[in-house]
Amino acid sequence: MRLGIDVSPLASNRAGIGNYIAELLAAVVRSAPHHQYFLYTSHDIPQDRLSGIGGSSSVHISRCHPLLMKWRAARDRVDLFHGMNFRLRGWGRCGGVVTIYDLALDRLALPSRKLLGQRWSFLRTRRTARRATKVITISEQSARDIRELYGVPRERIAIVTPAVGPEFYRLDEPSLVQAIKLQYGIGEGEFLLSGGGSEPRKNIARLVEAFSLFPRRRDLRLVVVGGMARGSEAIFKVVQRAGLGASVLFPGHVPLADLRVLYSACLAFVFPSLYEGFGMPVLEAMACGAPVISSRAASLPEVTGEAALLVDPLDVQALTSAIARIQEDRQLRDHFRQTGPIRAKAFSWDQSAHDLLRVYQELVPDRVD
Repeated sequence: MRLGIDVSPLASNRAGIGNYIAELLAAVVRSAPHHQYFLYTSHDIPQDRLSGIGGSSSVHISRCHPLLMKWRAARDRVDLFHGMNFRLRGWGRCGGVVTIYDLALDRLALPSRKLLGQRWSFLRTRRTARRATKVITISEQSARDIRELYGVPRERIAIVTPAVGPEFYRLDEPSLVQAIKLQYGIGEGEFLLSGGGSEPRKNIARLVEAFSLFPRRRDLRLVVVGGMARGSEAIFKVVQRAGLGASVLFPGHVPLADLRVLYSACLAFVFPSLYEGFGMPVLEAMACGAPVISSRAASLPEVTGEAALLVDPLDVQALTSAIARIQEDRQLRDHFRQTGPIRAKAFSWDQSAHDLLRVYQELVPDRVD
């Protein structure tokens, strides 16, 4: 089978979609090295993103302008073209596949940073989804959204979930934990961890408000990792109004090695997001043995199963009560520390690769090489 794949996000997106593409393709190539993979990118891809991909003789990487991908795919005689980030810039002998991760901006009507606005983006992506031979997405929630908002029949939608690799595991080294807590100014006491930075749908302002209502927060810290460039004003206003001062920390983006320690050592990982196509931070936290308090919105219950405490993300008091319950009930914390890693293992890149290869094979049934 000759597969043309638009991997442009590998050149710029080092997290989220970029990581999904890198891990998934590495597993696909490892599982089916007999296929030929023609990877198209609009910019050079850093070598660290090609681990497990670029060294295979079955992988051919071409840099070309997005408008020329259709021509390159035709020249390479691909059987199937896969656009891995909302767009379908080429076509194969047996059609085209597009990956659509989530419809957050359409479901939540959040402000769009796109040049022509979210309405134009919605119409363009809907047209792409309807034209594609198959639409790939990452959860049942996203599949429902694609069916309801784009009008794509469910049978033309396939789910290929993300996963966590072996780099996410629980660390139990007191000296390392102490050093990392000192490095980020957390201090000696317990701390709650959250992720997503200031992105509005991550709902951090309500989390800060819930934290401010927690009666036993004197020696407790709230640490929110992630970028704070967009939407941070609302969060900082809540911090200031509640007089939280040094009790809430915003360290920005944290390296994986440090994040693994924070996941492992936190009292709980709290993720009150309003919408997620999947919810990778929750899966990472569970893999590291963190007790998880998660929103019950969108796809998150699919990810957590029974291995987390679920709350209404709009209910500030419910968030406060969940934090209190985790702090007070050691047996519950220990339960989640044990069940979280087990739940995380239900998602694997090898299984995701198998699911994607099955889609390819269904669309190109007469080609095995």
